[in-house]
Amino acid sequence: MDAPPEFRIEGAGEGFPASRQTAYEFVLGVLRRAILNGELKSGSRLVQADLAAMLDVSTTPVREALRDLATEGLVQFDAHRGAIVSELSADEVNQIYEIRMVLEPLAMRQAVPNITDALLDRLRKLHESMVAEPHAVDWVDRNRVFHMAVYEASSSPRLASIIRNLQDASVMYIGASLQQRPELRDEANRDHAAILEALENRDAEAAVAALGGHLRTSIDAYESQISPD
Repeated sequence: MDAPPEFRIEGAGEGFPASRQTAYEFVLGVLRRAILNGELKSGSRLVQADLAAMLDVSTTPVREALRDLATEGLVQFDAHRGAIVSELSADEVNQIYEIRMVLEPLAMRQAVPNITDALLDRLRKLHESMVAEPHAVDWVDRNRVFHMAVYEASSSPRLASIIRNLQDASVMYIGASLQQRPELRDEANRDHAAILEALENRDAEAAVAALGGHLRTSIDAYESQISPD
């Protein structure tokens, strides 16, 4: 589904604040937010020239931003239509979460012995910011940072890297679920609190149990969204 002629996205026409960020960073942020908050629907065609004109930038930062959004799984390149917003697939989300539910508990168990007071302090601050965050898009970003901060403490950088790719691929599904069920954030915040408590106690099995419930909540939410019956 192509974007209708009257289509607009937040930030369009305002120019970018060059004193604070580059044109690329501006475009990436605007497009990423528009995809995650539903302004840019799945299947929408993303024409570089149109986006550049809408955002008052050249096509170069638009091209670079689309490339990086494709790396995250938010954008796909079609041979006939060019760049489009990725279309959500129940099969894909099931595959992603099946793999995550195997790899993330492994990373959690490896990370617990390496948890430091400094990391715990960082996780507490992230958790507090997520509880207070009013915007779903920013919450999704902090959610990813929270989890990756733990997994990067594991003894396997390669494992953490694989999980990071899976987390990136999950972002669109999480954003879509939160659009339909905003209350899921409160449930996820409670899950994060349970994970944090287990890490504070250096209790690997409790952390894994809390993580398993957290991942199950995410996939159940998406499945209920696409199959309400």
